[in-house]
Amino acid sequence: MTTLSYTTIHSGYKLSPCTFEKRSRTAAEYSTQPCGDVWFKTRHWKTERIVNEAKALQLLAERTRIPIPKFIQCGQNDDGSMFLEMSRVDGIDLSEVGKKCQEPGGMRHNASGKCNECKNIAKANAEHFIQTILLPELAKLRSNRTGLDGFVLPPAWMLEYDTRSHWDVKTSSREEFVFIHGDLGPDNLRIDPDTLTVKCVIDWEHSGYFPSGFQKWSVDDSDYHALYEDHQTICELAKSIEP
Repeated sequence: MTTLSYTTIHSGYKLSPCTFEKRSRTAAEYSTQPCGDVWFKTRHWKTERIVNEAKALQLLAERTRIPIPKFIQCGQNDDGSMFLEMSRVDGIDLSEVGKKCQEPGGMRHNASGKCNECKNIAKANAEHFIQTILLPELAKLRSNRTGLDGFVLPPAWMLEYDTRSHWDVKTSSREEFVFIHGDLGPDNLRIDPDTLTVKCVIDWEHSGYFPSGFQKWSVDDSDYHALYEDHQTICELAKSIEP
């Protein structure tokens, strides 16, 4: 397999046989995209997001048994962009399961087309994994300060509504803040196509310590996207982390 490079509006990626690299995009790259200047001005913390994920991967590897990509290195490119190199984890995202039958255990549910049975099996397995492994492991990580190592990046579903460009660290007299993923939906749960079980949890950019009410997630696409529209809850949670 050769190295594959591609970009989205926010990040650049490089996939090799053994590694996966994510990097922030520069102002020059944004300017070549339709409405790119708008995204550049509203997409805050371009390099900080990469560093935050790097720190999260190292913390999780040391203190939990959550399956995550292995951290390799993090640094700055000559053009000022920040990169994070980690191990490659093959599989398919939960959001992609069901587009065809995966034949779990060699059993085919249908001859062609979408397979709702595979989708339902994978979603049930993912929910069980989150309830019995992921959340209990994250609950072990506590802090008396919000964010991670002095940097606060709230969940993805909060930032499209609350667009402030800075969040101060909030401190407490006790370790009341719990570690969260911050973007835990079907796109960030990597599934083993042979067993339809969770193989890896990816994309920890928005992780950090927050009040327990921030620990939101869903294995269903529509339910996860609904988090972005719950503006009342978003406002209440935003106020709860203001110093």
